[in-house]
Amino acid sequence: MSRLIVLSNRVKMPDKNPMAGGLAIALQDVLMEKSVIWIGWNGEIVNILDDDFSNEFSITKQAVLSGIDISQGKTSITYMTTAFTTEQYQQFYCGFANNVLWPLLHERPDLIHETPEDYTGYQEVNRLFAKQLRKIIKPDDVIWVHDYHFLSVAYHCRQLGIHNRIGFFLHIPFVSLPFWQSLDKSDELIRHLAHYDVLGTQTHQGRANCLAVCRYYLTDKILAVCSLELSPINVLHDKHAASLYESSDVQLLLNLDLKSQHSLVVNAYPIGVNVERIQQQVSHLSAQCSVQYVKAHQSKKSIKSNAQQIIAVDRIDYSKGLLKRFSAYRNFLQQNPSYQNQLKLLQIACPSRLDVPAYQRLHHDVKTAVNDINQQFMPSKYTKDASTDNWQAINYDESVISHETLMTMFWQSDIGWVNSLKDGMNLVAKEYIAAQNPDNPGVLLLSRYAGAAAQMQAAVIIDPHQPKSMTDGLGIALTMPLGERQSRYQSLLQGLQKDNLQAWQQSFLDDLYDVKRRQTDISKPVTVQMSDS
Repeated sequence: MSRLIVLSNRVKMPDKNPMAGGLAIALQDVLMEKSVIWIGWNGEIVNILDDDFSNEFSITKQAVLSGIDISQGKTSITYMTTAFTTEQYQQFYCGFANNVLWPLLHERPDLIHETPEDYTGYQEVNRLFAKQLRKIIKPDDVIWVHDYHFLSVAYHCRQLGIHNRIGFFLHIPFVSLPFWQSLDKSDELIRHLAHYDVLGTQTHQGRANCLAVCRYYLTDKILAVCSLELSPINVLHDKHAASLYESSDVQLLLNLDLKSQHSLVVNAYPIGVNVERIQQQVSHLSAQCSVQYVKAHQSKKSIKSNAQQIIAVDRIDYSKGLLKRFSAYRNFLQQNPSYQNQLKLLQIACPSRLDVPAYQRLHHDVKTAVNDINQQFMPSKYTKDASTDNWQAINYDESVISHETLMTMFWQSDIGWVNSLKDGMNLVAKEYIAAQNPDNPGVLLLSRYAGAAAQMQAAVIIDPHQPKSMTDGLGIALTMPLGERQSRYQSLLQGLQKDNLQAWQQSFLDDLYDVKRRQTDISKPVTVQMSDS
């Protein structure tokens, strides 16, 4: 029986402890095969002096994966995790993954710190997991690799003789060619990526960037390009290439060193959320909502009071636009004094990667900004009364909060503010909408630079690089009538239900298991001549 083997940097183990990383949580909620193996790092760092340490993998089995429908049969999941040595953690994780690839793929080349030792460590860890895959692989198994930590795993798998189908999904943005050209190792990394069978991005723009980058670095390897719909393709000129990149299910036929004819499917698979599960988590809140409260807000002209709550949930990362959010919020309170002593911003901010200097500095700057704003707008003895005794402009919390508690906080908040400067998708935006009260929904304030913006145009779209855009958007969200809030919510919810977490999984796995190839004879791809430009 075919097994699905999933590889991600972090693994969400079967316990009740909350976890800050969205990727591992999303994977836990979506693995619905009858037999799944999940491989990754267990989060532990061991200071090993013995050169014989060999990254032994511990094995934990669970008969049923919580939170999924098992009516079709029992699901089993096997967790295979390893600790990293201090050197592996510093070179692979802190070094090349998060000092090089993360800033590169978030368009911050100014923050890249590249060393030969870190790249060597990155490749060694990619090879480590390829060796583990070789130990457990069976002929019918398929492998699903996740995120920027493992760009080279398929290449090392092929070198070890693994011929199984391997898919790769990038959860963060796939940036355009000029950014890749700024990195010394891009040529080798893209050639490693070419050994996957399916390469997935979050957005159609990401896919277009991916195809353009592949075309640039793999010019001497591309034999043909075709669409899985078998439409004729002409890429003799860039304008024709652009139309190709806008089509769906693009396939590259490559001549690789390890395989003379290799097919690589490149497509966009926007990740969703488990809407039904989120709605179940907050259903008791809607039931408790009094009839009087609902009736009081039924008028389409109803405007909420100034005493509203904004919620923002982010890792402390320079891609999330926290400092720009705080600056805009400060400006809004200055320009709209009637909201002072009433409006609250609840900022959930989880520190991460504090071993990386850029994150240490940002963590300090975030806490300083919050303190400064709270000091600036502290109620004076002349304005203080019982209603403002405990008021703070920003309520700041670094706790890792359980998913159910967070959904409750979303339900209770009038505005969800996503301020990303660059984001692959941003599931917080989708979760906020899924958790809303249909009778009295909140408003999503969403950065145009989050991948979610392409699917969520009914949100209030803002530009975090434009202070006025943020303050104007906040004003619109705070004063939006109930009828408009309900209309926007229904439009956004329909999109979430259509492109939910299960649809994302099914779409990717259909391509990974090669379902379309089995259903459609594409044994004769449309051959095209590639231009030399």
